[in-house]
Order: sequence, then C-alpha cells, then structure tokens
Amino acid sequence: MKTNNNLNIQWTNVLIIGNRSYKNLGDELILAGTIKLLQQQGKKIWIQAYDPKWLRGFLKQFVDISDITFLTEIPKGVRSLLRYIWKQWWSEIWEYRKIHSVIVGGWEILTEENPNSYRYRLVSLLPILMKKTLVKVDIYLMGWIQIPNKNLNIKLFNYLLQKTTHIYARDFETVDALKIYWYKDVEFFMDTAYFAWEWKKEKSKIGKAKYIIVNVNKNGEKFLENIINDIQQYVKKGFHIYYVPVSKGKNIEYNDGKYYDLLKYNTHLELLDWERDFTTFLDVVKWAEIVISTRLHLFLIASFLGTKTKVYPYQKKIIKMQKVLTKVL
Repeated sequence: MKTNNNLNIQWTNVLIIGNRSYKNLGDELILAGTIKLLQQQGKKIWIQAYDPKWLRGFLKQFVDISDITFLTEIPKGVRSLLRYIWKQWWSEIWEYRKIHSVIVGGWEILTEENPNSYRYRLVSLLPILMKKTLVKVDIYLMGWIQIPNKNLNIKLFNYLLQKTTHIYARDFETVDALKIYWYKDVEFFMDTAYFAWEWKKEKSKIGKAKYIIVNVNKNGEKFLENIINDIQQYVKKGFHIYYVPVSKGKNIEYNDGKYYDLLKYNTHLELLDWERDFTTFLDVVKWAEIVISTRLHLFLIASFLGTKTKVYPYQKKIIKMQKVLTKVL
C-alpha cells in the first residue's frame, strides 16, 4: 500500500492545535510531520502550544520555524486561566482572525481513555467557533478518534463532528467506525510522525554494540514485571540497557521518568534522551538489538528504522497501528 502524503487542507492560513510542547515525543513528532506536509504546500502556519519557547527549540531540528506563529494554548482550567490573564496572553486572540483552516490533531485526539479529551478539544477551538466571519473556517480532525459511550461526550462529539469539514484517521478501524456512526467525510492518513524524518533502514547491523532500549509508561505499568524479566534476560547475555523517557510530562500519567527510577534498582540503566539531539537519539535506536516499549511512538520510530521491537499493547491504538504498519511499511 502506497503511503499518501497529500494532506488536502483548504486555504493558506492554517492553525494546528492539540497536546503541543508537553514533551511527549509522539505528539511532537506528529506535529513536526504535519508541519512538513503543510510547508510543502506553501501554507502559513499557526500553532497552539503549552510552552511555545520550548517548542520552537525542539522543532528547529525538523523544520524551518521562521515563518511559524506560536500561540499560547487556550486555558482549560482556573489556574491556567488566571496565568493566561496575568501573562497577558489573551492579546494573542487577535491572531485567530487570520485563521481559515484548523487541524485538530495529536495522539489520543478524541478518546474516553483520556476522559477530558472531548471537552479539551472544544475549549481549544473556542476562538475559532466564536469568531464572526463571512468566510467559513474549515476544521479537520486528525489522529486516533474513538466514538464515545458517555452521554456528555456523545453530545460534545456530535457537536464537533457537525463543525468538522473532514477527518484524517490514522487507522482503518476508525474510518469504518465513523462511517457506520454517521460521519462520512473520513479517510485513512498515515500517522504524520512518519513524515517528520527521513527514516533510513539499515540493511546490515554487523558489529553493532550490545544494548537494548526500554520504555514504560503509566498505562503500561501492569507489564512492569514482564519488562523487568526481559531486562534481566538481556543483562545475563551481557547487554547494556538504555531507558527512554518518551514522555516527560509533570503529572503521573505522562512522567515516564518515574519508571527509570523503579527499574534502576533491579539493574543498571542509562538514560537515553531524545529532546536535545534527535539525530544522535535515532542513531542509538537504529543499532539497538531490540526496543521494548509500552509507548506507541517509540515502537513506531523503531519500526520506521527497521529495528526489532517488542511492544506491550496497553491500549487499542497500539494493536491498530501494528495492523497499519503491516500494510504501509
């Protein structure tokens, strides 16, 4: 199956929203890939981000950021609202007048496994939904989308779908489910992390160093004993162990560093960072004996590079993406 890179977004001025700059490697790669595709079409880009300064520095490794406008994300709680007002970020609201297309994308874009996602996405869209203009603003959803079961989420979801121009789903099951649900303007589009980098598979790994790469996250905690056993088996064979904190968020669900602290008491682990030098990070991943992960995008990166993987699927999305890769890689 040929991978389509024609992201058909109307208008020139495009806003991208989602979980940006929370230091989750998956979300940041999705963003970088989306930017690349849009820049190839000559689009002018705005990005909502939690930490615009950090995001600028990270994206420099992937794309030209000189013509990108970074906006502070719309607050979703009382404390973030007070901070938004205190820092006078509300003055950025005027930028939304220039927007004619919006991409709502990210990792778990709409899923009840992240219970606030339906509300959060609509909050992020408030400056667009409340904008008075003669020109219709096109809204595109992109990523993993789950049809909700809870009444409130169903109402929010249906409202968002009514405002949506088109959906690019990253797995085939979502496409089928949405069409059955009632929404027809949907098609498959590869997870845009695929377009973030020139992934090069090595034909031979003769002479490589003896090491493996490991990651664990909160949702994959139930597999911790299995992963410890995997590590111990490789240590017995003389392998060095790298640990990658794929997500560096502050709350417990997005702080993979916690598991480095837990695992290092069982054996020696060395931290492998992706944030400062992505090229060096990929060189290490490329030559690993195996990548053992609970995070989807570490599994994807290893797969793009042709590195052997062992994934513990804590969520449906991992199983879905394994099916996608069998068709597109």
